[in-house]
Amino acid sequence: MLEMVVAMLILTVGLLALAGSIGYAVTVSNKGRNLTNTKLLVVSLMEQMETLRNTEQLTFAQIRNQGQTVDDTGSTHHFDGFPVEFQPLSINPGPDGIFGTDDDLHSPGPNNIYGDQDDTIDNTWQVPGYTRQITVTNLSANLKRIQVTVRYPDSAGKLHDMVGVSYLNNDTRSNFR
Repeated sequence: MLEMVVAMLILTVGLLALAGSIGYAVTVSNKGRNLTNTKLLVVSLMEQMETLRNTEQLTFAQIRNQGQTVDDTGSTHHFDGFPVEFQPLSINPGPDGIFGTDDDLHSPGPNNIYGDQDDTIDNTWQVPGYTRQITVTNLSANLKRIQVTVRYPDSAGKLHDMVGVSYLNNDTRSNFR
């Protein structure tokens, strides 16, 4: 009988240790998933800059922060630039079709047409807890430094920053040589 009680005690301790390690593994897995998702957001925002330039949705001169000198020469529309402060991260690019601008949370309203009186701000398009900042630095006439910072919460609610840096040149063909 005593041997049975000791065996049950050992088995119980082992099962409790196993349950604790499973809980720890789930926590670490969630942390890793959150970190991976944030890295993907940073990379996608940086790749957007190259796509905007390559598709000529924005000219090289227009890829800048708000308040910097704009050169709309050769462009089809005016662009005010990317805000310099942290903005909500949105799943919608807004009416200008560019992620990371001031209009990302704008909804076209019930008639699904941007620019009229029924447009609203739709906070459901915001990724909860995530904000982003895009900083464009002119290094020369033909080279810009793009820094994207995504601020994200961990499971305890503490905010962390993920920073990515890329460089953009003024030659859309250079990637295909």
